[in-house]
Amino acid sequence: MSARMGALYEEHVILGASFEEGPLAGALAVSSYAGEKDLGPSLGGAVVSDLTGTTYQLLSGPSAPELAEAALAGRRLAVGEAAFEAVLTGEGRLVAAPLALRTGDHEYVLCDPGPEGAAAVAWVGFLSGVERDGYAPYEGSALEDASRMLVPILLAGERSRAVLSDYVRTAGESLPGPGRVASLHLDAIPALVARVPARGPEAWLLLVPARSARVLWRSLLSFTEVEPVGTRAARELWARARPLPAGPPRVPAPRAELARLGLVRADGGFVGERALGD
Repeated sequence: MSARMGALYEEHVILGASFEEGPLAGALAVSSYAGEKDLGPSLGGAVVSDLTGTTYQLLSGPSAPELAEAALAGRRLAVGEAAFEAVLTGEGRLVAAPLALRTGDHEYVLCDPGPEGAAAVAWVGFLSGVERDGYAPYEGSALEDASRMLVPILLAGERSRAVLSDYVRTAGESLPGPGRVASLHLDAIPALVARVPARGPEAWLLLVPARSARVLWRSLLSFTEVEPVGTRAARELWARARPLPAGPPRVPAPRAELARLGLVRADGGFVGERALGD
């Protein structure tokens, strides 16, 4: 199976999926499934979505923490934390607000199934290569698609916690709280599990080894309350979960509102800070 198709491609074909070009590297993403229902105002059960083909990047390297602090305007993440964070240009324009996970001392994951995700990755990639007078502050950092290693699966809805809890049976392990990332065994499958700090339905991001993704995918769909949805629905869920300023985009972005939503930190030190509006 090629990286373009993803580890779960055959599973999606069986379910009658329609595909679309993803925003990065020509990867295919599931747009929707045959007979897929609208989400509606609430999710009484649970939905599951493969985010392969959307913006899902690993930022790593010895200077990754410095680059993350410059490119991500929200709080400085400790290992095991996750948050939606603003990405701003030097002019103070809000590019995107991806979900950022700090998965190691020198590792971050950026995830955003929405259309703004690709722009955020392009901007962070540009910053990684910045050089002035022969000095490259973020030399050694790398930004790459992470789906070949760990497949991103979104599980959301009122029943999502009950479904996911059924897999956590190893002594000493438990589901993480909002904005936290945990290394867990889902039955026998090692995975990173992040509780999305959602304003809407409870949501979880599961990062599963590619070799085990099909087993977990089929297992999740064995629950009668779990339905598969494509990335169109996932983008809608993401929009409900993510805090963004109300109204049309402003340049520069409003500092006070971004701060109120938790998208920028008070002590600054990020790109675009000085250009933010009142």
